[in-house]
Amino acid sequence: MKTRKIMQWVLAATLISGASVFTSCVDNSTDNPVVPEPVVPAVPDHFINEALMDKTVKPGDDFYMYALGTWFNSHKEGDPGYMKSYNAINTNEVEKSLFASDNPLARHLVRNIEAPAPSLNEDVKAVLDYLDIQKPTGIGMLLTEIGKLQDKGLNPIFSKKVDIHMQSHSCQEIVSRGIQTQLVEALLGNKMTDLLKSSYIKNILTAIDNVADPERTKAAGYEAELEERVSAILAEEQLIYATAHGGGDTSDSDRQGLWNVRDIPEYTEAGSFARSRATRAGGGVEDEVTQETLWEAFHPMAGAIFDESPAFKKYMEQKGGITTVLKTMDNCYDYLRYYAVMSVFNYMKANYAEGDAKSIIVAALKQTSPFLMNKLNADVLRKMGQAGADRCLTMLEKLRTVFRQRIETLDWLSDATRQEALKKLEAMQFFVGVPDNLSEGEFTLDEGNTLVEDALSIIAQNEAIRHNMCGKQIEQQIRTFIDYEIDYSVLNAFYGSEMNCLVILPQFISEGMFPADDEYTQYVVATVFAHEMTHGFDARGAKYDKQGYLTDWWSSESQAKFEAKQQEMIALYNRMEAYPGQPADGKKTLAENMADYGGMTLAYSLFKQKKMDEGLQGAALDYACQEFFLHYAKLWLGYPTLDQKKSLYLTDVHSIPQNRVNVIVTLFDDWYRLFNVTDGKLYLAPEKRVQIW
Repeated sequence: MKTRKIMQWVLAATLISGASVFTSCVDNSTDNPVVPEPVVPAVPDHFINEALMDKTVKPGDDFYMYALGTWFNSHKEGDPGYMKSYNAINTNEVEKSLFASDNPLARHLVRNIEAPAPSLNEDVKAVLDYLDIQKPTGIGMLLTEIGKLQDKGLNPIFSKKVDIHMQSHSCQEIVSRGIQTQLVEALLGNKMTDLLKSSYIKNILTAIDNVADPERTKAAGYEAELEERVSAILAEEQLIYATAHGGGDTSDSDRQGLWNVRDIPEYTEAGSFARSRATRAGGGVEDEVTQETLWEAFHPMAGAIFDESPAFKKYMEQKGGITTVLKTMDNCYDYLRYYAVMSVFNYMKANYAEGDAKSIIVAALKQTSPFLMNKLNADVLRKMGQAGADRCLTMLEKLRTVFRQRIETLDWLSDATRQEALKKLEAMQFFVGVPDNLSEGEFTLDEGNTLVEDALSIIAQNEAIRHNMCGKQIEQQIRTFIDYEIDYSVLNAFYGSEMNCLVILPQFISEGMFPADDEYTQYVVATVFAHEMTHGFDARGAKYDKQGYLTDWWSSESQAKFEAKQQEMIALYNRMEAYPGQPADGKKTLAENMADYGGMTLAYSLFKQKKMDEGLQGAALDYACQEFFLHYAKLWLGYPTLDQKKSLYLTDVHSIPQNRVNVIVTLFDDWYRLFNVTDGKLYLAPEKRVQIW
């Protein structure tokens, strides 16, 4: 991670209520007893975060800039802001701990990370030697080679991934699109020109040729041939990227179907589909590479999920797609080797300027095997979240109570749907911080490995460890699934629909993010906890029942009302901008926007009730509630560049920070009263303020 300017925050003491403090005087006269009067809480004459505010901005025009505008005037674009600054600090602490660890596996990895960088050709040779990819002579052999790569955790074209099978609710191998590395995603994003994209692919293919067939690079016409090979691979990668990110004529629903088959009601077990097809090398599948043979080759089995997937058909049939990159066995061979090298490209230190590689490689290891890195970093992560874990669990239970009360009184839910919603809420499990004991599974690395060989070995071992989950019911595997899937070191919290569980990772309950002595920040961070809780009841999460099965538990009447509210929410965000000139996409961000609304609703209700229970009323109560809204804006403080906003618009299902604040506050009647909003760009008439949970 690049070093960035870290904001310095001054967190002032919270308002102390004296409502429960009485002055007791004793009078010996029984005729005139003295009745103590409650102390009226004082109202501060300024806000805690006054230095951030720009009071020249009308709250009804832009509450985000009203709350934070002065900060923006004194900071530069690209400043990570509040949460990301803490993320940078904590991530650095975790990295320092790894490099200081006395764990033998950590020491081995650190030695290879810090060792002199091999040349690109040396690293490419290590990949090719390790994987021993043979040039296919027919479809059957092609499938054999793909199967060999899959056995080692690499997934060209389509992948076999251990995931949750919705109908059996067990862990099984599921077929999905071939998973590309983050580098490929960045390579094919809008930030790079076609020339730069092509140059990356050309460098890799040239390095492969230099290692595997150096005479080829000296032959006449090599450059022209190389350009054709690059074009074929680029066409395939661009099609995969477009399919994953909604490009071309692929609809949202079709993109979802190809990107992640878990969200489709029909499923198939992958088994070893490439191996089973490979046994037919001598007959049944023609060796000629045609549209038909490719369709046959990459179908897992007759009648499988892809038969009914429009996304798969478009992927296979689009001009310039898979039949371009795999139109000959030479192309197939190119693509398999290119894919193998790209899978560990982040570990090739020759690609980085001196001093840049360390953090990038550590981040790549977390992506390659979160489970391994969780084991190596467990002690520092437990310590990071230790102080806040109990407070977080207590807060989650309070939020559950508030949510229960709100569900019980909603007038748009039928009684039957209400009861199912309550059952789901009660069954929701909370996992906070790092468990005392991580799941089973050990890694070994050969002493003579290079870093690239370490990466390939870790990928293969990670695949083997995950496969131990196959066939086991998810109810007994939730903690294991989380340990294998999630990098505990990131600043994140999430809800798992298939497991009906909420996970809060250590950074979110670290002292900086969830401070014991700052009540406002605590309750504002609780909006994130409640956000994740509400995901169980958003547009997607509401399709899953209390056990995590994909089940319709809604009455038709309640469903119709729920969908109408969703359309209202979409319209509210469509009127905003993602960046200048680009309307926001309320449909794409719907689930996250609904969770933002739910999170704010629950946390604000809990906070306000607490203040009232403490005796605050009138101006003192209003001040506390104003501070809550201002702190909520500060939580999402950040200064993304225009390029970052454009990238987020394409890839992120969350709204930009400014919209996460400006739309959500307009749904609360209290906000209008507290900040005297009677008009402005954000103003919504009372009947337009969407009310869901």
